[in-house]
Amino acid sequence: MESMRPSSTRWSKWLVVVAAVAALSCGPAGVVAPPSTPPGETPGPASPLKWAWQGAVTPTSFVVKAKATTPARLTVREATPILPDPPVLRWPPEGFNTPDARSILTWNVEGLQPGTVYTWEVENEAGEKLEGRVKTFKDGQYDFKLGFAACAYTGSNSTVFDSIRAKDLDVFVHMGDFHYEDITRNDPALFRAAFDRVLASPRQSQLYRHVPIAYMWDDHDFGSNNSLGSSAGRPAAQQVYREYVPHYPLPLDRTGAIAHAFTIGRVRVIVTDLRSQKTPRISDSRRRSMLGPAQLTWFERELEDAAGKYPLVVWVNTVPWITESWFTTGDTWKGYRYERERIANLIYRLGLNSRLVMLSGDAHMVAMDDGTNSNYAPDAPSRTRGFVVAHAAPLDKSTSFKGGPYSQGHSEESGQFGMLEVKDDGKTLEAEVTGRNIQGDVIPHMRILLHCAEGTCKIEVPSKPSR
Repeated sequence: MESMRPSSTRWSKWLVVVAAVAALSCGPAGVVAPPSTPPGETPGPASPLKWAWQGAVTPTSFVVKAKATTPARLTVREATPILPDPPVLRWPPEGFNTPDARSILTWNVEGLQPGTVYTWEVENEAGEKLEGRVKTFKDGQYDFKLGFAACAYTGSNSTVFDSIRAKDLDVFVHMGDFHYEDITRNDPALFRAAFDRVLASPRQSQLYRHVPIAYMWDDHDFGSNNSLGSSAGRPAAQQVYREYVPHYPLPLDRTGAIAHAFTIGRVRVIVTDLRSQKTPRISDSRRRSMLGPAQLTWFERELEDAAGKYPLVVWVNTVPWITESWFTTGDTWKGYRYERERIANLIYRLGLNSRLVMLSGDAHMVAMDDGTNSNYAPDAPSRTRGFVVAHAAPLDKSTSFKGGPYSQGHSEESGQFGMLEVKDDGKTLEAEVTGRNIQGDVIPHMRILLHCAEGTCKIEVPSKPSR
């Protein structure tokens, strides 16, 4: 690890770490390659500079990962500088970084200013460039937009990715099925090839270079359909996630879980891994677990800590939570009801029912519930309102209905995503959760508002679907 210290005091602390890992093989047979690259968007398949994306944003830092088969460097600038002669930051200061044998470069960029827009570019020795843009977060009072969605064909080049990028998001939460390779072999090369196909998609490449990602896998990008922690490909999936994804710190790294959490403004976002620790549906249902013991303990501590610090908590839970007694199919929380009841009890006891928003994918639909159907806490009085649940999928896949019922109904169309928009004056936090179609417009009835102040949130539903 080395440090770069530019002369300006505004850029006093820069740490850039070059680390390594990459893909060496082509993807599995039968996967259709993405369309050819439009001029000026990103280098084509023959270029030594393959792709770049960004994530792990904080008020003072972010991470860029790139794949390049020849040396490359990173340059960062303020998009709208205040100083008359703003510094241009380049790593390395002279020359280029050499990728390792697997062709991945990682730049951990630190010492930035909160709430500031930066542009960046990865450039190789031939002058080819991939450009990106990022806005650092702020602590405390902060207005922001968070996008969320799941489920796209491997390498999809759908226009939905342009619609998401057009929303000028601060972060995009990808809730899994980043690809559909259904890998069941402990072969890192297969997972690397799947990532390479997705990140070579022109529209997805543009999105992930202009909107930072926070990514959690689900079944098809971790293993096969409805995959468990016993998946044969588990070690490879875990390894390649760490190699390829610009991720936040992983506090459960020793267990293999890729759960993580981050703060944006006065909102805590908790991202759980419901695949790598998931047990089979054994006959003793009390011993079944989605999270595994270590992750469950970590998650409960995150909730307890967040309850005392943040007016709003977001739980990224990739599979359907709401499953009434009549619902018997699918890969949902219903088969893990004792763990679901334990978590629901804690949320209720902490007073988080009105202050928590669950974001989910997996089901190929947009669906929303205002809390009418989401409470599974045995300790709560009858008819106690639960928390807001928002599903958003599929980005580009066939549609399906899963879980339910949902107070706002559901929408089965391809090219869907969700948004959480927050406006915060430091005293009152206003949040709007919406489901969006492929053009980026609000889907009828898929809109829930939260007005948060003094330790509670009032939930408002502008319109209800007709029955």
